[in-house]
Amino acid sequence: MKNLNLRQLEAFRAVMVGKTITRAAELMFISQPAVTRLINDLESRIDFALFERRKKRLYPTPEAHALFEEVERTFSGLDKINIAAREIRDFRSGSLAIAALPALGLGYLPRVISEFTRGRPDVSVSFNIRSSQKVSELVATQRADVGFTESTDFDIGVEAELLLTARMVCILPAKHRLTAKKQLCAGDMDGEVFIGEGGWQLTSGDIDRYFSNQGVKRKIQIDTQLHASVADFVLAGAGISIVDPITADRFSQLGIEVRPFTPPLEYKFYVIYAEGRPRSRLVVQFVELLRERIASYQNYK
Repeated sequence: MKNLNLRQLEAFRAVMVGKTITRAAELMFISQPAVTRLINDLESRIDFALFERRKKRLYPTPEAHALFEEVERTFSGLDKINIAAREIRDFRSGSLAIAALPALGLGYLPRVISEFTRGRPDVSVSFNIRSSQKVSELVATQRADVGFTESTDFDIGVEAELLLTARMVCILPAKHRLTAKKQLCAGDMDGEVFIGEGGWQLTSGDIDRYFSNQGVKRKIQIDTQLHASVADFVLAGAGISIVDPITADRFSQLGIEVRPFTPPLEYKFYVIYAEGRPRSRLVVQFVELLRERIASYQNYK
């Protein structure tokens, strides 16, 4: 027996479902003679009759009913494949592994991810918050589809694109004397209690060198690891500091004061991918959404 033709099986299924050649032709969007020809070709291939012809009507044989059960199972699987393909095309299913540095991962990215998954119930997301170096490792080893870092010293096997260049800002307790100023410079912080980053952030060295070059002596009473931790101490009234604008924006809603710092200190976010690895449509769509949302921080404060 020759291999069966899918189009012939479609015609057979259409006749079984539609009951007539006319209805089958409508279901397949082809002519009635074309349906008849497909059915005849199928019977010729399988070498047994599927229908009895009585007064221009077709009546399924017992063999037709048996074959129809198998065909239905096959087409049910094809329907599931079609649905899956449509969902992938429309970004409604799939998986996305994201890794990000804390400045983005704490507070900001969860909102963007939530927006992205809304209306996509079958999209699964894994989300890791790590240091920039660890994020780079996860992406290079393909344990993350996309990563977000502040680092410019990337691992071999990683491709990077600039996501955002923003100005760092000063954060102060609500009733601090410096809140009377519309913007702050290094000299304003001479002698002030300053919450440091202890060298954990890549920008901390830049900040230290800047104040040293300006001859400004801060009183670093507390060192901590993350911009979010720095902001927590400022919120508690322990001192002032300088952080990225995204962290500052989140904590401004909790009561800290934010002021521009002049001259500007830049803070850069990068999006990174595994080198040479094709990017899924989900990754591309997510990064596009993030670029749209994060662009507002380009001129923050």
